[in-house]
Amino acid sequence: MNENINIKDAAEAVKGIVEAVPVYQDLAQPAVQEIGKGLHTLSKVIHIALAPVSAAVWGYEKISNYVQTSLEKKLENVPPENIIPPDISVAGPALEALRFVGDKEELREMFSTLLSTSMNSELSKLAHPSFVEIIKQLSSDEAKILKSIDHDLSFPILKVQIFEKNTRHYSEPLLNFSLLPFESNCEHFELGPSYINNLNRLGLIFTSYTQRKIGENVYEPLESHVQVKYWETVANASDKSFEIQRGIIQRTDFGANFYNACIK
Repeated sequence: MNENINIKDAAEAVKGIVEAVPVYQDLAQPAVQEIGKGLHTLSKVIHIALAPVSAAVWGYEKISNYVQTSLEKKLENVPPENIIPPDISVAGPALEALRFVGDKEELREMFSTLLSTSMNSELSKLAHPSFVEIIKQLSSDEAKILKSIDHDLSFPILKVQIFEKNTRHYSEPLLNFSLLPFESNCEHFELGPSYINNLNRLGLIFTSYTQRKIGENVYEPLESHVQVKYWETVANASDKSFEIQRGIIQRTDFGANFYNACIK
């Protein structure tokens, strides 16, 4: 196979897909220009608040420059004969989605890695079209957590239960509490339980309270955490029983495929 022709074909394919992505140049115009058009005060405030959003929407030039630079780096060690045109069902939606997450480093990196996977003949089978939609449903913090779950071992997790002493009715004010959001340097680590819920919903991880992480004192950092101790204080103050249920987080097989295609 002619290596130069193969690389040229792949480059032209990506270029064609990028050019096919709808770009609305007017979105890049600052919304503050509307201030002088006789709008009401509230309307002015709303337009000013939306200005950073419109500026963050990427146009063709930014997408093209980023994709070219990023793919050159990710594919630099791939033999030229292994570089192929990407599957349009992956590349098209991925490039379209880049318009809206260009300012989110973790997410744009996932899209770029997925594109590079789809252009490597030895890995392209891993680049499933559904992965684009999954990335679109992730926050930057959740992407950081997924990057930390880089193996198939389990991670400790717990939930807090507070019981009425007489009826044994209970509530679970803290569910799926893990140190992963803290260890992953999440911006909003206090939302960690909801992040875990979303990753579970997407089928990338699973949580279980019938299994335990093996090891000495592996749950001690969680059980002594300030968030857990807070609910213990609340329970004691209201004369209720405080209990902790231990469990695990583990990556699913589907999550492992996602990791290998979009993160690794």
